[in-house]
Amino acid sequence: MSLFNTLSASRHDAAVGTMEERSLQRDPTTQSLVAILQSTMITTPAKPRVLIPGKRRDTRVLPETTPPSRRLTPRLRYAIVIGSILFVLCLTFVSLAPLDNAQSSFHTIDGVIEWVHTQQQSWSIATQNGTAQSDTTTTLPDITLPASQYVALARQDAINAGISPDYFVRQIYLESGFNPNAVSPYGAVGIAQFLPSTAATLGVNPWDPISALRGAANLMASYSLQYGGDYAKALAAYNAGDDTVNYALRACGAKWIACLPAETQNYIHTIMG
Repeated sequence: MSLFNTLSASRHDAAVGTMEERSLQRDPTTQSLVAILQSTMITTPAKPRVLIPGKRRDTRVLPETTPPSRRLTPRLRYAIVIGSILFVLCLTFVSLAPLDNAQSSFHTIDGVIEWVHTQQQSWSIATQNGTAQSDTTTTLPDITLPASQYVALARQDAINAGISPDYFVRQIYLESGFNPNAVSPYGAVGIAQFLPSTAATLGVNPWDPISALRGAANLMASYSLQYGGDYAKALAAYNAGDDTVNYALRACGAKWIACLPAETQNYIHTIMG
């Protein structure tokens, strides 16, 4: 086909299309149909797109997922700190303890252990003498104690031995009036009125008031323990001897005091009331 024929055909098609459009515009029926079709068309509004993120792996380590073996509770941390401080203090205490004849560096610790042991013995004796010590709250016969330093010393020795300090002070007052140089007609000497033979058995110097008071307090504690905490029997044994007390118990039973010498009966009454 020649170029001229091609151009002619194109012009012809365009002319035909134009004519059809003009015929549609002039035809009212056609226009109403077009309007009806346009009204029935529903325009759907465009919806926003929703992006769904992909699952992402969380690499954080939460506290509850931490292995239990790697966690320390606050209480455990405090215990570790306090334990460390106590360990350092103990180590320092031991390193600073004085040497005992260059043989032991635990002299101070041994002293503490010995003191605790002594206190346990004292409390044991005090428990057994509890009934006798509670009796000190009753009214006692009046005694005017001298202004002597040995009175306070006697009270402290009694406390250390686990016996009543009130009873012991009254006892020493009856024995010597707190006179370290007192001598009795029966041969007893010193502030606690020990017989020399008795003092030698106890390892006590009867003329030394410090030694004698400590020895007398310990002897009273042993007598009290011997008689089951009965302090009246302990006083009778100190004044008249334990043989005399044992005889009175065998002879009179519950009324044993009546079988004691009158001096010993008065001795007990003056001290304990």
